[in-house]
Amino acid sequence: MPPLSEPRGFALPSVMLTLLLVSLMAAGGFFVTWVDGQSARAFARSTEAFYAAESGLATAIALAELPNPSAPTLTLGAGTATVSFEQLLELRPGEAVYRVESLGRVVYGGATFERSVGQLLWVAGPPRIPGALVLVGSAGGTPPKGTISGLGTSGGACPQQPSPVAGVAYWGGPGPAPDSLLTISGSPADRRMGAGVSVAAETGIRWTELLASWGPRPDAVVPRDPWPSPGADSSYTRISGSGTLGAGSSGRGALVVEGDLTLDDGFAWRGLILVGGALVVNGDISIRGSVASGLAGGAGVAADFGGHRIDLRFSACAVAAAAERLTAPAAAIPGTWYEVW
Repeated sequence: MPPLSEPRGFALPSVMLTLLLVSLMAAGGFFVTWVDGQSARAFARSTEAFYAAESGLATAIALAELPNPSAPTLTLGAGTATVSFEQLLELRPGEAVYRVESLGRVVYGGATFERSVGQLLWVAGPPRIPGALVLVGSAGGTPPKGTISGLGTSGGACPQQPSPVAGVAYWGGPGPAPDSLLTISGSPADRRMGAGVSVAAETGIRWTELLASWGPRPDAVVPRDPWPSPGADSSYTRISGSGTLGAGSSGRGALVVEGDLTLDDGFAWRGLILVGGALVVNGDISIRGSVASGLAGGAGVAADFGGHRIDLRFSACAVAAAAERLTAPAAAIPGTWYEVW
């Protein structure tokens, strides 16, 4: 009996069905690969948007400063970062907590990818100086001759600093008293701070933080560095320990002295002088701006003028330019970082 054979025409449909199945499987594989590729590209663009947002946040932290913290829109490759600030709490004048958000955006083809991150920031403004002469302690020795005036002549050109200010503002005291040889003027001429008002709260000067390694960076630290000359209104010089300055050390900008400061005859300065210890005057001096002493606390006698002549006149613009360099950097509040998808 002859062997059984396949029905006629069966082989061709089997081959076609097999080819169809193989084609469908290949198409499915290509489709899965295409979807995976699209997903990978979308994830990559989303990651780019995230890094753009993070860069915007870092820039905002670096630039934030009162009274109006802001940061420009950043362009980073194909992405941009737009930053916004919202004040949540004013801790005291010149010190506040802000919420800052950074929106990263990347446009690829017809699609837009966005990621947003945020953080709470502590933001401070520059120091605010309440007098031409500021003493945290008393004025000892023989009173000075000359002029102490808090009546600035800026005409509101530098609103970062209040003007006019007191001629003499002091904690503890007493300060120097006007007489026939000394004229003191201001708004008011003499201002005694209340015992419950701290120096930091009134002025924004936080002495320990100002000298810390993470605080404002000086242009020169003397005596490690040579004395800078002539300086600029926005320069910042710091003296480690105590120092003595005379006519040859005259200059401008911000001058911060960790210990005591002795000023010899002919010394002149334009800007802001902050002294941790006592101010000792050994000759006739001239200052356009403001000088504060006893800031480290515990000085007792914050200034000794020795009966010498002083010409101390407040200048809001000179103080503002110097104080700008002493602004505490904004700080991110730990545990407040967040992301919005």
